[in-house]
Amino acid sequence: MIALDIFRENIKKCWQFALDVAWDQNARHPELSRGKCLEERSYLHTLLGTNQAEVFLKARKMADEVTEKEQMNVLLPEVMQFVEEHKYPVTLDNPEFEPGRPFRYNLLQNNWCYIHIRNAKMPDSFLADAGYVAENLRYVMDKAEKEHNCDTIYTATWLNDAYPFLRFFPDEWQKNLADTMDFGPTLGWQGQFVNAQGLLNERAAVRFLRTGVLPCARRESHCSFAALREHLKQMGL
Repeated sequence: MIALDIFRENIKKCWQFALDVAWDQNARHPELSRGKCLEERSYLHTLLGTNQAEVFLKARKMADEVTEKEQMNVLLPEVMQFVEEHKYPVTLDNPEFEPGRPFRYNLLQNNWCYIHIRNAKMPDSFLADAGYVAENLRYVMDKAEKEHNCDTIYTATWLNDAYPFLRFFPDEWQKNLADTMDFGPTLGWQGQFVNAQGLLNERAAVRFLRTGVLPCARRESHCSFAALREHLKQMGL
C-alpha cells in the first residue's frame, strides 16, 4: 500500500509534469495550443483517469488563458481532492481484470483478440517473472480461443517498444510491429510514466521533457496463437 503522504506528493509531481509537458509541447509545436497539448499530449488524463472531470475541463480552458504556468496551480487542490477520492487507496482490485491476472481481452475482428495490460504484481514489475507472464499469455489465449474461436493476438501499447515485453513474442510479432499515433493521453502512451510502484516514473518524465519525444513509442502488432505458443515453448516457459 502506498502511504497517503507519498500518494499526495506523487499527485503534485504528476500535475507539475502534465503542465511542463503542455508548455513544452506548445513551445515545440506552436500550432497546438497549450490547452490542446494538456488535453492530448500530457499526463493529465491518466492522472485523473478521465477527461470528463470538471477540473480537467477547467485546466484545459485555463491553460490557454493564463500568462504564467504557475497560475495553473490554483487548480491543484481540486486535482488532489479528485485523485484522492477516486484513486486512493491504491489496490490491485480492478473489476475489468480477473484477480491476479495482468491481461484481459476483447474481441477485435476476424478472430483477433485485443489484449489489455496492467501490472498485477505491483509494487514489482509483472514482466520480471517470466513464468508468470508466459502462464498468463497462455491463459488469455486459451480463454479467447474457447469463448470466441480467436486465433490471433493483438495489442497496441508503448510496451511494444520495450524489450522486457517484446522478448515474450515471436519473430512474427516483431515483423508486424507498426507505429501508431505519436502522442495520446491514455495508458497506451502514458503508461510508461508509471513505475512498478504505481508512482511517477521520473526518469522517463525527465527524458520526455528533454527530447520532446516519448521514450517509448506506442506501437501495434499481432501474431498467431500458434506462433506465440511455440515461442514460449522455445523459451523454456
